[in-house]
Amino acid sequence: MKSKLRLFVCMCFSFMCLFSALTVEAAQMPLDLVIRASQKVAGDWYDASGNKVLSISNGYINGCRIVDGADFVGGYPGAGVFIIQEAQGRKAIHLEWLGNGEHRTLIMNKKSQLTNRLQKEHYESVRGVHLGMSRQQVIDLLGAPSSSDVRGRETLKYMDLGLSVSLDHNMVTVITITGKGSHFDKSGLGTDASMIDYYNFYQFNRMPSEFSKNTFQGAFSIGHGEYIFFGNNEVSLSVYSN
Repeated sequence: MKSKLRLFVCMCFSFMCLFSALTVEAAQMPLDLVIRASQKVAGDWYDASGNKVLSISNGYINGCRIVDGADFVGGYPGAGVFIIQEAQGRKAIHLEWLGNGEHRTLIMNKKSQLTNRLQKEHYESVRGVHLGMSRQQVIDLLGAPSSSDVRGRETLKYMDLGLSVSLDHNMVTVITITGKGSHFDKSGLGTDASMIDYYNFYQFNRMPSEFSKNTFQGAFSIGHGEYIFFGNNEVSLSVYSN
């Protein structure tokens, strides 16, 4: 009986060791893949005051060699932890990248918003609200929202204006026209406009279907890193392409 018990304990210990080894191995990421991920965000990155905060190139961040990484998710957009070797020791930096063109953005350590353009521009807007604005800038412009929803990402809802504004890391990433009270500032188009009007003004690379106007048809690029989506009797402007 004792020998069977010893055998059972040994087997359990062996399984625990194997599981532990597999867990450690799964958490590790080959250095070449970490460096390849860093190439997605290569370049100089500036804060809102125009100060250069990060310089990323050739496997280095701010002149310090990238030696490890962890917790990488997504492709583009995506996120991960880069570990660099500084003179005083190793340092971990969490980076999240999103947006394209004028709206290419890097979020450092889940709080600092960085851009690779000193003069960040936008193309389209709704009631003066454009992609890349901060939460406070929206409230300063439109006033307090009718309500807000913080599930997943924060969404400021302006029911009387026919508008909602979604934010990631305090930055406007989606603007949705929900009613006839709002329209795009540049084109003047809103929820009641035809797909032909949208196609002709924004020069989409494909024709959206009028029959499927209120169902998801994918992203329609309008250039400058901005995309339009249709669905559910709403029209959205976003930095995301999917």
